[in-house]
Amino acid sequence: MTNNEGTHPSHPEHTLERVNYEGLYACDGCRMDGTGPRYRCDRCNYDLHHECMFAPPKITFQGQKCQFLERPLPGANCTRVNCTKCIRRCDACGMKIKGFMYHCSKSGLDFHPRCAKLESKISVGDVTFWLEKQGPSGCAWCKKKLLGGARKKIPGWSYVSKYDDYNFHVYCVMEMAMQSSSTTTPTSSSGESSLALTQGMKLPLTIKSKKFGANSSNKWVEILKIFLRTVFSILLGDPTAILASTMAHLVTQGLSHLG
Repeated sequence: MTNNEGTHPSHPEHTLERVNYEGLYACDGCRMDGTGPRYRCDRCNYDLHHECMFAPPKITFQGQKCQFLERPLPGANCTRVNCTKCIRRCDACGMKIKGFMYHCSKSGLDFHPRCAKLESKISVGDVTFWLEKQGPSGCAWCKKKLLGGARKKIPGWSYVSKYDDYNFHVYCVMEMAMQSSSTTTPTSSSGESSLALTQGMKLPLTIKSKKFGANSSNKWVEILKIFLRTVFSILLGDPTAILASTMAHLVTQGLSHLG
């Protein structure tokens, strides 16, 4: 076996081969959408994210020692066996966990495999975005401090630029990425599909930067572009980041006109 193929305990019948098709697909491991490279069995129409294909049995994420599980646990306070109603949510993005997951038995925190791959900090030049359990102010995308409909105990984590007070919910960055990839078709390139979407996209974000001054928004836009590209590539499961790079560039071009 090579890095381009392999077997997985969740699908032992056939070998999964690495393919790179355009458009969205549903990962049969974590049950979340992805795009770009994946590991696939054509005979069974079975797909896995790279993170789900090669998920290590144990990881340390944000200081939490987590164990990989192929099946989601029932709700934290649920005592019923095989309950499907009390669903856990990922503490990073706030979305429901429907398949593969990482669980910390000590803290009770749960994560999707791809959310557990998020960097604790992303530095772009001398600006650093830190991954925190809750931002100090509203998200620059949705304008809310807590995710819409979020439960009190799962507010959703954010990337925070402390100097400029810019916060982005992990969920909201994922929404930006999925809005772009949802328009991809097998006959169009990543750039074309992203352009078609972002031409009509209106983003509730004003470019401002204490660090670079009122007349230096172009530099801040470039920083946001690189930051978004990095997070997109992780959440989309696309290490080539072709779509992510295009989307981030076009999004931040649009943002610069809103300042």
